[in-house]
Amino acid sequence: MMRKVNILLLLLGCVILLSCKDKRYFTVAKIKDAAKLATTETVIEKIVIGNKKKMVLKFFTLDQARIVCYSEARIKAGIDLKKLSKEDVKISGKQIDIMLPAVEVINFSYPFSRFRIDSTLLDNGLFARISISDMEEFYRMAELEIRAQLPYMGITESTESKTRQMMESLLRSLGYAEIYIHFRKGPLIAKVNLTDPK
Repeated sequence: MMRKVNILLLLLGCVILLSCKDKRYFTVAKIKDAAKLATTETVIEKIVIGNKKKMVLKFFTLDQARIVCYSEARIKAGIDLKKLSKEDVKISGKQIDIMLPAVEVINFSYPFSRFRIDSTLLDNGLFARISISDMEEFYRMAELEIRAQLPYMGITESTESKTRQMMESLLRSLGYAEIYIHFRKGPLIAKVNLTDPK
């Protein structure tokens, strides 16, 4: 009789263990599916002002040209759940604690087709003229400025807030009552060097 009780307890323990693993697997799968939707899109309009001078003897400005252009960058930020490990999800009954990867830019678009010259503010001089290569340089410098300013535009905070709301809603629907969501820290966008090598 005692042996039968031990076998039943062992089987019950295996069932509970398997159901916990299934619950964990199911929860992690749902988190990965939902987080693909937890992204933010930001449109940044940038005015680009370029100057070109024609100098004489490096001290005297003979002529100057100016140009004003309008450009647009589109940034999509989210989290890469390929970086989520099993240690990042802790489940205890109806309590769940998740450490999500850092928010990062998953798509940065700065199309040259959205780079428009304001012809009313184009001022080419007699000796100084804005060339195509000058415009390309202004374009590259504007992109570097946008990339450098992204961490200060609230993109990380708004993406974390949206992700947290979606995750809490999802996890409550899965039966969790106590939910803790954290985010790792990391660079929002990788640094690039768009300047020509000297």
